[in-house]
Amino acid sequence: MTLYAWPARTVFGRAIPKSRIYSAAQLARTMQAKFVEQVERIEWTHVLRADRMNLKPSPDVEEIAVIAINLHQSDVDLAVLAAIEKAIPRPLILELRHGGRARMAVAWKRPSQAEAGKWVTAPHAFTAWQAGDMPREALPTALDMATFYARLLDPLLPPKQSPEEPIAARVARAEEAVQLEREITRLEAGLMREKQFNRKVELNAELRAAKSRHAALGKN
Repeated sequence: MTLYAWPARTVFGRAIPKSRIYSAAQLARTMQAKFVEQVERIEWTHVLRADRMNLKPSPDVEEIAVIAINLHQSDVDLAVLAAIEKAIPRPLILELRHGGRARMAVAWKRPSQAEAGKWVTAPHAFTAWQAGDMPREALPTALDMATFYARLLDPLLPPKQSPEEPIAARVARAEEAVQLEREITRLEAGLMREKQFNRKVELNAELRAAKSRHAALGKN
């Protein structure tokens, strides 16, 4: 998928000082150093709000912020993105930019049921890098903000296993898939190193089980 074409009426255009992220996310000096190394500039480019989108308001999704992050390098530490999510307490669409290319990073974000004023953020999913001047995709249609937010995320999540499957279940499957991918990588590396035949058999069985489970999750 390509990046979305945000409506002109949603333009915000405010630079966000990195110091604001440091303070709001209570970052240690080591994390601040990662920002200096990896992030060139952060800009709040668009505000997607019900009145600007001609949509009905939703209690859990009052507005969505589009944040452009200019990077010094193509790779960015996931902890850097998590800190930005923590510092800006609302759903975010992150547009990563580097070397004339861009990609989208999105993490499903919802208000915490355990602690008022806090947010729960899932791991980020990413689109592929593309030329920054490529035509952008039309926004998905929806009647309310919550449905609109879910449809923005839809291409980055595993396919629905049923028409009624809620977004929370799909996000949980995506998280499990990421964990299984790490486990598969670990098992494959262990299999390459292992010399004992019996242990190789055990690792192969674990690897087949992990791959089978990963395939069953239906991850894109």
